[in-house]
Amino acid sequence: MNSPAREHISTDIATLNEEKITVRGLDVARDMMGKMDAGQLFYFLVVGRRPDPKQSTLINAMIVSVAEHGMMPSTIAARLTLLGAPESFQGAVASGLLGVGDVFVGTTSNVARLLKIEAAEIEGDDEQRARVIVERYLGTKRRIPGLGHPHHPVDPRAERLFALQEEIGAPTDYARLMRAIHSEACRYRGSHITLNGSAAIGSVALDIGIDWRAVRGIGVVARSIGLVGHILEELNQPAATDIWKMVEDKTIYTGPASD
Repeated sequence: MNSPAREHISTDIATLNEEKITVRGLDVARDMMGKMDAGQLFYFLVVGRRPDPKQSTLINAMIVSVAEHGMMPSTIAARLTLLGAPESFQGAVASGLLGVGDVFVGTTSNVARLLKIEAAEIEGDDEQRARVIVERYLGTKRRIPGLGHPHHPVDPRAERLFALQEEIGAPTDYARLMRAIHSEACRYRGSHITLNGSAAIGSVALDIGIDWRAVRGIGVVARSIGLVGHILEELNQPAATDIWKMVEDKTIYTGPASD
């Protein structure tokens, strides 16, 4: 049986009237504009309170770290979308954001889930939990989120985020666990595996109090910024037609011949 309709819809995030817009108890014009940057705003909306200076530093660093990575699939998709729909700037951004998933950028949330949910079910210290996780994943030929990278043997973004976390004295519980998993995976494999930027973002985000389910949102916000830059460049220096032509020239038809 269907539940009766509620009389009211509630939200703790925002409201407005003729005079002002209120976001989590703050007046946007008076309390936030000129006083809160984009990273702080993300934290404020997602966590529900203002970040302290350490949290502010790290959330902004995470956004910067993943905003841009060159001609990746998401930026190519955005440029090609603009080619087909030049009137739809926002559609081009949206098409690029659809690629923030389990392979590119969105792996941050998979890292966070691994550390927050899966690791919590395992008893022992970081090394013991890391051993179990690595055996579960690599033992069944599954890839561990946050490990590996096609371009960076050592990911400079991960190195910097972890170093920054230590430098400013922020909590490092989840970061330590992720690094223990990395060490154990390298030992298990007998070879080096990259500890990538997603590993750093997923673990550092947990350490500053972000819900693991919202961690992918860091990549969404960051890549939105990067995509706006690529789309503006596409308008000024078009490349999509050349990309299309390159693909067309390299495509070979292997289906049956027509009569």
